[in-house]
Amino acid sequence: MNKLDLNCLPIFIAVVESGNFTAASELLHVTRSAVSKSISRLENSLGVALFQRTTRQQVLTDDGMVLYEYASKALNSLQEASNFLESGKRHVEGKVCITAPRLLGNLYVIPLLIELMNLYPKLEIETLLNDRKMDLQQEGIHIAVRVGKLPDSNQLIAHEIGHHKMILCASPGYLTKNGIPQKISELNSHQLIAYTQVGQVLPWQLYDDHQQEYLYLPTSKFMMDDMQAIMSAVLQGGGIAYLPQWLVQTHIQSGSLKTVLSEYQSASYPISVVWLTTPFLPLKIRVVIDTIREKLPLILMSG
Repeated sequence: MNKLDLNCLPIFIAVVESGNFTAASELLHVTRSAVSKSISRLENSLGVALFQRTTRQQVLTDDGMVLYEYASKALNSLQEASNFLESGKRHVEGKVCITAPRLLGNLYVIPLLIELMNLYPKLEIETLLNDRKMDLQQEGIHIAVRVGKLPDSNQLIAHEIGHHKMILCASPGYLTKNGIPQKISELNSHQLIAYTQVGQVLPWQLYDDHQQEYLYLPTSKFMMDDMQAIMSAVLQGGGIAYLPQWLVQTHIQSGSLKTVLSEYQSASYPISVVWLTTPFLPLKIRVVIDTIREKLPLILMSG
């Protein structure tokens, strides 16, 4: 089988839809001989007969019907894509709905969206910031920023943009006053600041050098349901806490926070931007996705 000549496909479709070679040649403003030669090249490359030829008309064979079904859909899709891209060159406008975890969204996603709205005055953005995994299709959401392993799905496209790790940390003043724990068990004698969800204290998940898992449930007199508030308390010497690395990284680098039990590591979870699978992604959605993919990884790395 020779290489398929894609230039012959529009001519093939014209013959099918007009009924014969002569009508197709008039439609395409070429000679009947040119149409006939194109169909012959297509048949030779595919190794099948596409038409049963008579003196008056050309009747599709079964193989010809299969090719017509696929080729017509493909060319229609290409034309739609061309029209879409041409219109998209002129307009970035309309409403985009995006969801993200509350803290990550507040600190890093919202500033990017404001930049976009300044760049595209006709762009409208609705943000839904919460830690619930929302169903994009059912809830009319175009884009999601998600933390954690994503389930396999043929309805969603995901692009990994970073990683989420947790670290134990405290202020230098607290550690000078109360000492530095050397083992997990020594945390029991320290002031710990716990994170809660729906009224429940979440455990601290740690791994040693041998990947042995330790689930430590902090006993705490100070509990909060907001990571940023916990970080503020830690900076003021309130105790030891288990916080996202991307949240505290700049404070670690500046020395205003110190890592604790650094030989223990937390699990690492991907941070991804996710959107619905669709044949053609509207430009308003594509520019938001591209901005997040381009800029958020750098922000997360720098803290």
